[in-house]
Amino acid sequence: MRQWPNDPTVAHLIFLDHQTVPTEDDLAVALEHAIAKGARAVRTSALFPSSADIVLASGFEPIDQLVLLRLQLDDAAVERLGRPSRRTRAMPLWTYHDAASVDQRSFGPMWGNDASSLRDIRGATPLHRSRMIRSGRKVAGFAISGAAADNGYLQRIAVAPEHRRLGIARDLVVDSLRWMHADHRARCLVNTGIDNEAAQRLYQGLGFERLPDLLTIAERRTSG
Repeated sequence: MRQWPNDPTVAHLIFLDHQTVPTEDDLAVALEHAIAKGARAVRTSALFPSSADIVLASGFEPIDQLVLLRLQLDDAAVERLGRPSRRTRAMPLWTYHDAASVDQRSFGPMWGNDASSLRDIRGATPLHRSRMIRSGRKVAGFAISGAAADNGYLQRIAVAPEHRRLGIARDLVVDSLRWMHADHRARCLVNTGIDNEAAQRLYQGLGFERLPDLLTIAERRTSG
């Protein structure tokens, strides 16, 4: 359980193992913990349907849904991607405050990350890679990617509003996918908002297929 980015009154309940379905007792303990910390609400990370069913039956309400997309990282698929047209650079920790500003302007105050939550995203997988594209001294866009077992994950992509429609997001995604392929990951997974048609077009244009399951983010108000 973490503090929700940019809102210390909301607890963020993060499910680290998506293969394990929480029990009602697990959720009750989490809710008690949040109340003891003075949280006015608990929000979950993105949940697969099996976990979402348990969470919603325990009094949580859905507040957002995400689509899940997958790309098989075989040689032919990666060859079709080509190479990024821009150079990407490593994103050291001291740049995360600038990256968080980009993220919040891209996704808004409720869904945007702060520097701390971006570091949490980076640490969510055993292997990670953080890259950025700069415009002068400013971060124009960034990507945080991860890998575990056979899977690669596009964990966060954000481009500053003034730098959109210039191909920066595509360059960041292609750079991440080529890294995953070079590291012998079999596939890449990414989720994005069900209403984020621009992101879905980008991913599907690169060969991703949309999977049937929808992911759910849920919230429950506390009495605290």
